[in-house]
Amino acid sequence: MLLRHLIPQTQTLYSSFMTLACKMRSLFLPPGLPRSLIYPHQQTPDKTPVHHHNPEVGRLLKEELCGYPPYTARKIRHGFQDAIMIRDYKRRQVAAHFADLRLRLNAIRKNTILPKEIIDIASLQIASLPRDSCWTRIKNRCVVTSRRRGVQDRWRISRIIWRRYADYNKMSGALWGAWGSNTRSVRRHMFWPPPKNQMVEEYIKRYYKQISDG
Repeated sequence: MLLRHLIPQTQTLYSSFMTLACKMRSLFLPPGLPRSLIYPHQQTPDKTPVHHHNPEVGRLLKEELCGYPPYTARKIRHGFQDAIMIRDYKRRQVAAHFADLRLRLNAIRKNTILPKEIIDIASLQIASLPRDSCWTRIKNRCVVTSRRRGVQDRWRISRIIWRRYADYNKMSGALWGAWGSNTRSVRRHMFWPPPKNQMVEEYIKRYYKQISDG
């Protein structure tokens, strides 16, 4: 019972003490400026640049850039994907520029008839060329996504992009894989020259027939 009477008195003393402390603090603070002296700041929206509300830009965004093709397959800003793609492009330029010179210097270096002094001079000259002038530093990368692994050398694109284009018949020379019921087993055992117990003409007809069936 005694604690029930002491708790409200303690809370009252604490609140009165905090009020007194705030009043004492206000005595030592500098006087505030009157609001009439403070400049009323008005937030005005910035003016929209002219090129943002150009009717031609609005038409392009509405008709050509948005809606087709789908957003997942669309890339408005074409160009280099990353810094590694830029580095690969520069390496190809440097290698193409010094290709003829390196070919001639290597022919002199690997020649066994010329004097040793000329071969040494050619070795010094090829060593002074840029490191990126060697074609072995060029690695195949996807020209669409800059992906290093899984690149098809014939088209220079990754397997993911290749499959996306090949599914819609956009890759030249790509065909669906198809095998006949007996093409693999028959064609595998057809060698040249034909067996002695078979005629050459019949063997050739049979070979081309299996190719056409496959």
